[in-house]
Amino acid sequence: MKKIFIISVVPLLLLQSCSKNEDPVIPRCDDCEFTCIEDGDEDDLITNQCRDNWECSYNILLDSKVDIGNGQGVTQGDKTVFQLINSTQGAPEIADDELSIFLVFELDNATDSFSVDDEMLNGLDVQYIAYCFCPAIEFVRPSSGCLQGEKQSDGTWFIQGNLAFDDFNNGDYSLKVEAQFSE
Repeated sequence: MKKIFIISVVPLLLLQSCSKNEDPVIPRCDDCEFTCIEDGDEDDLITNQCRDNWECSYNILLDSKVDIGNGQGVTQGDKTVFQLINSTQGAPEIADDELSIFLVFELDNATDSFSVDDEMLNGLDVQYIAYCFCPAIEFVRPSSGCLQGEKQSDGTWFIQGNLAFDDFNNGDYSLKVEAQFSE
């Protein structure tokens, strides 16, 4: 009798625990001090001041969700998606040096601030891809890092992040951003 009870109850408990598909609780960042980028750590910082020969956009996409099956990482959904796109044609005299980078992540629509690091980055579904003439082109998650954001009174968002990607295109890579995102 005990075996029958255990055999019938265990699958039900597993099914119930697997069916809970709740969004993770993302910590708020009330009065954010933005601590992802430390003083002196501004090398290669991506900002709204786009570098020469680059095109840059920092988008807020409402009613969207992260979708790595889509080339730009976004599709229709029920979240707010932040999308950073920086691209360059490179030097005209050099073949195959074009580069486009995409960073996307999503938040619940009601969120007005957040602060996450390391494992909590998965709760935002943070994804990065670099389109280039390089060995592997696929979206990847950061292995560690920090990402913080706060909605401003004008509806824009100030976002700061310092993300590490281990073994990205046969090397370690970090992406540092401090920029204003808008619709």
